[in-house]
Order: sequence, then C-alpha cells, then structure tokens
Amino acid sequence: MQYILALVCLLGSSYVQAAPAENKYLQAGDLPKCSENPDEAGDCVKEIMNTLIPRLRMGDPDLKIPSYDPLTIDRMSFQYASGAVSGRISVRNVKLFGFAEHKIDKINIKVNGDKVKLRIVSKLPKMNIVGNYKADMMVNQLQLKPKGNFNVTLFDVENHVSTDGEIYKKDGHRFLRLTDIDASPKIGDMVIKANGIFPDPELDELALNVANSHWRDIYGIILPETRNSWAPLMLRLINEALIHVPLDEFTKSSS
Repeated sequence: MQYILALVCLLGSSYVQAAPAENKYLQAGDLPKCSENPDEAGDCVKEIMNTLIPRLRMGDPDLKIPSYDPLTIDRMSFQYASGAVSGRISVRNVKLFGFAEHKIDKINIKVNGDKVKLRIVSKLPKMNIVGNYKADMMVNQLQLKPKGNFNVTLFDVENHVSTDGEIYKKDGHRFLRLTDIDASPKIGDMVIKANGIFPDPELDELALNVANSHWRDIYGIILPETRNSWAPLMLRLINEALIHVPLDEFTKSSS
C-alpha cells in the first residue's frame, strides 16, 4: 500500500520540503508518514493533501515545478461535433484560478501488484477561467469564425477523479506513473462571459444570455466531447510532478 502515497502529487507535491540542491527528489519534511494498512492509508493521504493544498501556489523553482494557482495553459484545441454544431475551438493564454481552495473529501485506493487505482472526491467553492479563444464553427448551415476573450466562473464544484497508474523503480526508489485519468466535475452554477462571438455586440449579449440559461446542457455535452484534449494534458502535468516524489519517503516502516 505504500505505493499510493504519490497521491500527494495529484494536487501538487511541489511544496513538499525540497531535498538539498544535489538531490533531485522531494522529502516529506514535516508531513506525516502513512501506514501501509489500506484501511488507514486513505485518510492519511487525505490529511497530507489537505495540508499541502493551501501551500502550493508558489511551486518549487529548484525543481522547475511552476506554481499551480493560477494554473497556466499556453494553448489547447478542441474538435467538437454534436447535433447541428461542429468545428474547432482553440484557446490560448488560459489561466485557472482557485485550485488552492480545494478540499479533499474522500480517497479510495486499490493496489494489485504494481497496478494502482485511485478515486478522489474533492470540493472547490469557486473556479475562474480566463483566456483568449478562436473558433471555426458550423451551426446548421451557418459558418462562424468568432474570436475574442472569455471569462468563465464555476461555483460549488464537486470533482470526482478516477486514475489508473503503475509503479516503477528508479535510483533505488519506487515511483508512480499515471496511465489514465478521468474527471467528472459536478457544478452548482456557471457564469459565462465572452466577446467576439458576433460582430454585433447586441448579438453577443443575446448569445451569452442563451448560453447562461442553458449552461447545464452545454456543459454536459462539452465535457465528454473534449476529453481527448484535456485528459492527456492532465496526465502530462501530474506525471511531471510525480517523477520528483519517491513513494518510500511518505510511508512508515511496518512494525
């Protein structure tokens, strides 16, 4: 069960006390070490993560781990097709604010040999996402090429994350590498703001009024449709953090 302690990285292990400059791995510092007992490990990891999350904004420059609140995404593209709407949307200079307010509620861990399954439920009171967008869309027979700025705020987010991973050895330590990830956020409310949808600002306002009135339908369609774009990005970011965290550092020896 000691393998699952790399969960610390899922929401930012970058603030764990760094080892001396010549050491490229992180140390647990003042954090508790967890039992290998599966009945106790989940609550222990939850305590570690809830301790770390408020501290993580600045990252670790020595290990070249950036701050995560705001989380910055340079660019991302989505190919979208549903009903009468199809096309491509590209976003740039995206910043996500609010991750530091995460609170972990539940963690479920399953280990089978070197295979690890993690199920995490967390809550976030508010997340704000801002950036630039450009699209090439077909709506029925009408072609639209909007571009501009967007500002989306999510309220009362309950995030359900499922991951699969595997253990590997390096430098005499064991590490976790995620091989798949899925997230199903449930949202209490959403407010969408944007410009450049239509040349006429009044049509922009009309479109936004419709979007904000039907955000649940829009969100329910867009999340699974865009998974092929955001899931690889999440995997890459998490695995880049996990390479710095030897699992042995976060477990206590069996008595």
